[in-house]
Amino acid sequence: MKITLYQQDIKWLDPEANYRKIESVLSSQRDSDLLVLPEMCTTGFVTIPGPGEIEYFADVEQRLLDLSRRYQTAICGSFAISLSTQSEDCLKPENNRNRCYFVMPEGEIRYYDKHHLFNIGAENRGYLPGQDQCVVTWRGIRFFLIVCYDLRFPVWSKYTERNSYDILVCVANWPEKRQLAWETLLPARAIENQVYVIGVNRVGADVICGYRGGTCAIHPYGHVLAKCPEGEESVCSFTPDMQKLEDFRRKFPSQADSDRFSIL
Repeated sequence: MKITLYQQDIKWLDPEANYRKIESVLSSQRDSDLLVLPEMCTTGFVTIPGPGEIEYFADVEQRLLDLSRRYQTAICGSFAISLSTQSEDCLKPENNRNRCYFVMPEGEIRYYDKHHLFNIGAENRGYLPGQDQCVVTWRGIRFFLIVCYDLRFPVWSKYTERNSYDILVCVANWPEKRQLAWETLLPARAIENQVYVIGVNRVGADVICGYRGGTCAIHPYGHVLAKCPEGEESVCSFTPDMQKLEDFRRKFPSQADSDRFSIL
């Protein structure tokens, strides 16, 4: 499976321009099986959305389905969505989600709603947090979805018998002033869980801060398998070796010694 990571320079509050960018990448990467996009990839990180600043969820789903089918590529990324067709209802946080979709060309849609909202940046004032973890199985590979700030909370993404997966996917708008944390936590999650990790971060700037990217794929040993050039809108790709992952887990079964716990 070829997985392509898009380090996008997101046009602020301009979904149509961003969809055009996404389709351009799909068109240029026709041999990819999966395209991974950043957090809020069609709007930018709008924490307290006003009318017209986020998308209706059904419209997003239909658009992603159309793109996925047309290019025969699965698509994963986060979108700022409203559950209501009434534009002014976005002023009520309970109607809004920071939703990470995984859309498959066969027509199936799965999603994960960001659990750890970035309250420091007032995201909790604009959205309702999700309560459920999400593992998507597609073409024999299990993908665990998280969004940006979730990366800082290892218990949420811990590999367990009930939450077992092969690839952790983290989509983000991670600011450049905290770039070292991004570069440290991605390999930490790979090593501790014995999984591949995909981290897709944006570049450019929004009304709040700048973004340096650091989009990459990490081996379960912790080293980088593929990486986008720093600060540039670009793509990179890699193919996970599932047999090597299985062999590694069998030869070094550290998960068997993990502490038992439950998330309340």
